[in-house]
Amino acid sequence: MTIEHAVAEADARIRREPELAHTEHLVVEHGGRAVAAYAYGRRAVDEPGDIFSVTKSVLSTLVGCAVSDGRLELDATVGELLAPMVPEGARRTTVRHLLTMTGGTDPSGDWDIDAVMRLSAGWTRTLLTAPRLAPPGTRFRYDNGASHVLAACLARVLDEDLEEYAGRRLFGPLGIARAHWPRDPAGLPYGFGHLRLSALDLVALGRLWSTGGIAADGRRLFDAAYAAEATRPHTAGGPPESAGYGYLWWVTEMAGHTAFFAGGYAGQHVVVVPDLGLVTVTTGAEAALRPGRRPALCVIPGIVAAASAHA
Repeated sequence: MTIEHAVAEADARIRREPELAHTEHLVVEHGGRAVAAYAYGRRAVDEPGDIFSVTKSVLSTLVGCAVSDGRLELDATVGELLAPMVPEGARRTTVRHLLTMTGGTDPSGDWDIDAVMRLSAGWTRTLLTAPRLAPPGTRFRYDNGASHVLAACLARVLDEDLEEYAGRRLFGPLGIARAHWPRDPAGLPYGFGHLRLSALDLVALGRLWSTGGIAADGRRLFDAAYAAEATRPHTAGGPPESAGYGYLWWVTEMAGHTAFFAGGYAGQHVVVVPDLGLVTVTTGAEAALRPGRRPALCVIPGIVAAASAHA
């Protein structure tokens, strides 16, 4: 089966199966060639929308840029970067721990990101007081708050606003012109979610990672060594995607090929299969979610298998 036939079958499933009815987009690029770009609702493939936790993988990309720029070290501690607001229990957590979600803190209750977002001030300071459930580096636990703390660490070492840095070092080189990044009461862009990008913007992000950090114009945006470390499983991971976990990227296998992906609520997924030069994007509409739904990620393995058969 050709990749075109596999994509056509995936498209038919999305249109036919009620469990996939919330899907907004399916975009496929193979070997640098656009194979398909389907929009199932009113939002066009170039119109920005909420990418939810795919924001975390964008943040990982910016960390890679900052490391390449000599601004940030992965073994720098939160205590060093965010003093004096850091309580004793959080001081030894490193940037690497935050990237791998092995910081060991409790992300529930008063430290759940939804609870923190109801506060009128002090989001980062509150997240730093979360109780510790395990020593740093010993246990994966999906933690939205850790990503916001990571954003605070990154913002602290830059000589410019984090969103401005993103525009200059990442969005601009990728041709992303309509990004919108919400901010907390202190003016810090959310590290955990709700960045608004289009499906085509997400393809550009996936393409960048497929090449190990090299943009379409040949510029290297972050080091190949960082790309390799970010997309290998540092832990076995766990919910919500139940896959291995790298540096704010999930790591898995599809059709016998190593793949990594960014994932977000309501069916947002960017899948990269580097050895096939394959990037797929599926998005979903939160307002269209219904009981029994499942993300359109389930149609991607068939596309990977077809790409592999003709590699």
